[in-house]
Amino acid sequence: MDNQKDIDQIKGSEQLSANLSSNRFISENPLKESGTEKTDINTINQPIGNILVVDDNPQNLRLLIAILSMRGYKVRPAPSGALALQSALSILPDLILLDIMMPEMDGYEVCQKLKESELTKDIPVIFISAIDATSDKVKAFELGAVDYITKPFQTDEILARVNTHISLRKTQKLLEEEIERRKEYEEELKSISLSYQKMATQDFLTGVSNRRHFIERAEEELSRAKRYNHSLNFMMMDIDHFKNINDTYGHQAGDQILKNVALTCLDNLRVHDLFGRIGGEEFSALLVETSFNDALLVAERIRKSVEESTWHIDNKAVNCTISIGMSELNIKMEHLNENDDSFSIEDNLLYAANKDSQTLDKLMNKADEALYLAKSSGRNCIKYR
Repeated sequence: MDNQKDIDQIKGSEQLSANLSSNRFISENPLKESGTEKTDINTINQPIGNILVVDDNPQNLRLLIAILSMRGYKVRPAPSGALALQSALSILPDLILLDIMMPEMDGYEVCQKLKESELTKDIPVIFISAIDATSDKVKAFELGAVDYITKPFQTDEILARVNTHISLRKTQKLLEEEIERRKEYEEELKSISLSYQKMATQDFLTGVSNRRHFIERAEEELSRAKRYNHSLNFMMMDIDHFKNINDTYGHQAGDQILKNVALTCLDNLRVHDLFGRIGGEEFSALLVETSFNDALLVAERIRKSVEESTWHIDNKAVNCTISIGMSELNIKMEHLNENDDSFSIEDNLLYAANKDSQTLDKLMNKADEALYLAKSSGRNCIKYR
């Protein structure tokens, strides 16, 4: 069948569908023959389903259009496999009734192409064929068909099977929509959860750890350092004359200085070091598995980086300095090996007592005292206790 004949058949079938919609029924009503009460099409606002009927036989197309249209379905005819694929892609149908024996492209190939496309793979396909061999039915189901009806078919059987698969398809769509809604809801909840988590752990202005989160993490690192006898150093840092910066340049400039100093500190720390804003213009850092001399080098690098930085805020060049106080986790007798004969029971008790006496509060207090000493020594310097 050439393309012109296909087009002529489509036009004829579509005209028939239009006549049916206007109650200009064909002389013999197949629904009446089956004992089914005729449906008043004019009382239906929306079609109950969109069905694509594919058959190269015009008589079969007209009969199926008549049966389905009078039940309230919107029916689109396709007299060839190629036109069926084009029609399915242009407007996705809810169901496809597909003949097998067609020239150029048979129903099996059409079904295979439909299932290979992401757009059409979920559309249910019912084969309608005069072929009644079991092997052909098996092949149809293997290609993804949901049902198989043999010709000559009964009107009641067609309507029952079509109604079943239309209902199943609608239920499937509702489930898919619900799954998508749940995914969107879960993503929204995840986003909200992350926002709350950030609010609970991050400083709202600088984005670094807030005081509570920093202390929680520092307690964990201190416990680990004491357990494995690792070195650990604590820093307290304070921006010098910060009130003068706020008074001279404004609080917005002061906020920007806080952000810039925080970023400068982070740039000079390792990823696994802890850093947080303790309050106001004060920051703290905990350097894990770092000797005191190495920690002192890091502190000096931070102090110098801040001192040498110039930040342009509202067309004004702003500089600042910081003072740093340091303290070290100091466990006596750490050079001794507990398995050595020289490590007596008394030594072991003293060693354990010394470790237990080293608390985060003590480290912070010592660093705070050192910071006060740095402030009273002219600022922009490092002191330790």
